[in-house]
Amino acid sequence: MFRGDLDTERWTQIGDHEIWLRLMKMASSGAALGEEARAARDAFCAKNPEWKLEEDERDEFPFWMGNVNEGRKFIVTPRRRRELVEWLKQPPGTGPWQEDDWRQRCRDQFVSTAYALYALSRENVWPVVRWREALQAWGEERLLERSWHYMAPVLARAPVEVIAALAHSLSWWLQTLAKSFVGHQDLFFALCRQVLSIDHQDGLDSDNPVDRAINHPIGLITEALLRWWYRRELGDDQGLPDELDPIFTRLCDSQVSAYRHARVLLAAHAVTLFRVDSEWTKRNLLPYFNWETSAAEARAAWEGFLWSPRLYPPLFELIKPAFLDTARHYAELGDAGRQYATLLTFAALEPGDPFTTDELKAVTEALPEAGRQEAVRTLMVALDGAGEQRAEYWRNRVLPYWKSIWPKSSDYKTSALAGPIAELCIAAREAFPEALDELRHWLQPIGSDFVVHRLREDNLSSRYPKAALDLLNILIDSHAQWPPHNLGKCLNDIKTADPALEEDGRYRRLMELQHRYE
Repeated sequence: MFRGDLDTERWTQIGDHEIWLRLMKMASSGAALGEEARAARDAFCAKNPEWKLEEDERDEFPFWMGNVNEGRKFIVTPRRRRELVEWLKQPPGTGPWQEDDWRQRCRDQFVSTAYALYALSRENVWPVVRWREALQAWGEERLLERSWHYMAPVLARAPVEVIAALAHSLSWWLQTLAKSFVGHQDLFFALCRQVLSIDHQDGLDSDNPVDRAINHPIGLITEALLRWWYRRELGDDQGLPDELDPIFTRLCDSQVSAYRHARVLLAAHAVTLFRVDSEWTKRNLLPYFNWETSAAEARAAWEGFLWSPRLYPPLFELIKPAFLDTARHYAELGDAGRQYATLLTFAALEPGDPFTTDELKAVTEALPEAGRQEAVRTLMVALDGAGEQRAEYWRNRVLPYWKSIWPKSSDYKTSALAGPIAELCIAAREAFPEALDELRHWLQPIGSDFVVHRLREDNLSSRYPKAALDLLNILIDSHAQWPPHNLGKCLNDIKTADPALEEDGRYRRLMELQHRYE
C-alpha cells in the first residue's frame, strides 16, 4: 500500500496515524474505549496536536475525489542559498497534503542543496528528514561520485544521534556506492562502523530472515562491505583483508542479536568466504549452521545460504551433518525449503564426496511431500538442461537416482506426486517409454490437463503412440467430471501414428469418455 523506500520514522508515523484515526472514529461514534485504548489515543493526541478529524469525513475513505488542489499545499524551496539554509532549519510539514520540492532539488541541483546542508552542519544543525531525502536522491548513479566526494567528510562529523536517525538512508547510500566510490576509503569504513555500533531496537523477523536482512541497516552495511570486497581480485587462501577481518569477526558475535542480519548475508557468501579464508570461516561462520546449537541462528544461516546456493565439496565436508539435518527443519525454512530440496537433489545427481548414497537416500526420505515434489521438479529441470542428451542423462543420472535414492515404500505414493512424476516421464523425451516403464508404479488417476498438453506439445503421442496411450490410460479415470482439454487431439495423433491401437480397449475407453462430453 505504501512506497518501498519509506524510512522507519515515516513508516512509524503512518502506522500511528492509522491507529489514532480508528480510535478517534470509534470514540466519536459513541463507543466506549477501554483503558488501554484511551491511553493510546491520548498519547497520540499529545504527541501530534495537529492531527484533527476531517469535518467532511473524507478520512473515512481510502480515496477522495475532488479538486486536484483541494486542501493540498505545495511549497517551493527558496532559490537563494542563504534563504534555503534558513528554510531548512524549519521542521518539515508532516501532513499528507503538504509537499515541497526538496528531494527533486537534490536531484537537479546538487551543488546548492549540498552546500546548504554543509553550511548547517557547520552550525551543528542536522535536519534529519532533509538529510534522509537528500541521501535517497543522491543514490542515483549520476550523483554517487559527487555526493560521496563532497558529503562523506560532512557525514563523518555528524553526531552519533544523527547517524542513528539516518541509519537506514545512510546504509542504503553506502551500499549503493560501495562498488564504485573513489577516495575517502577510511571514511567509508568509519561510517560503516558507526552504523554497526548503533543499538538497533527493532528486533528480528523470524518469518523472513533474508527479506529482513537485506532491508535492515545492519544488512545493508554488510552488503556494502561485501561489494567493496568483491571489487578486489579474489583468490583461494588469500585471507580476508585487514579492513574486513575485524568487522566480519565482530558481526559473528552472537551476543548482539541485530548482527544476525549480517550473518544471513555472510552465509549467502559462505562459499567465497571459505575459499578465500577457510580458517576464519570455520571459526566464525560455520558454527551458525548447526541446528543443535541454535535453531533460530541455523534457520537464518541456511536461509541466507539457500538464497543463492552452490555445492562446493570442501565446504560441504564440514557442514554435511547440519545440511543433512536441515531436512527435518524443512517447514521452518519457508520458501527456502524448495531451494534446499533442489540443492539436495542436484547433490544426489552428481554422486561422490562428500555424501554417501545411504545418506542421500535417508535425507530424501526425510523430506516432507512438498520437498519430494520439488525434488521431482528438479529432475525435470536437469533433464531439460541436458538438451539433445536427454536420453543419456536419463539413463546415466536420473535412473540411477531413482533406483538408489528415491524412497521405495508405497507410503510415499500420493496423487500430489503423480502429476510431477508424469511430467518427468514426458521430460525424458527420447527415453519416454523407458521412463514410463520405470515410474508407472508412482502414477495414478489425476486431473491431467497440463500433462496431456505437454504430451501433445512435445509430439510424444505421435512418436511413441503405445507409451502415450499407456500413460493416458493410467492418468485419466472413466469417472472424470471432464476429459482433459487436448485428449481428443492426443487420441487422434495416436491413431494416426498406429492405426491398430484404435481397437485397443484402452483407446476405446478414452474415446468414449471424450465423446461423452462433446
